[in-house]
Amino acid sequence: MEAQNQSRTFETDIGGTVYVVESCVSESAKESAYTKLKRLITANAKHLEKISDSSNKDTEIDSTTSK
Repeated sequence: MEAQNQSRTFETDIGGTVYVVESCVSESAKESAYTKLKRLITANAKHLEKISDSSNKDTEIDSTTSK
């Protein structure tokens, strides 16, 4: 028996544009959607933290030298 590809289609209207999203499960996936999103959010948060830290250092240096 042949395995059926189960897919879901979702349609929404945002600002006059209709978006159609079709999703399906991959048999060869190495991680779940939850794990992937968690990894991407964590990586992005670390990146934003680095940007925030570097901008705070620049502000501290500028505030002491620009009198």
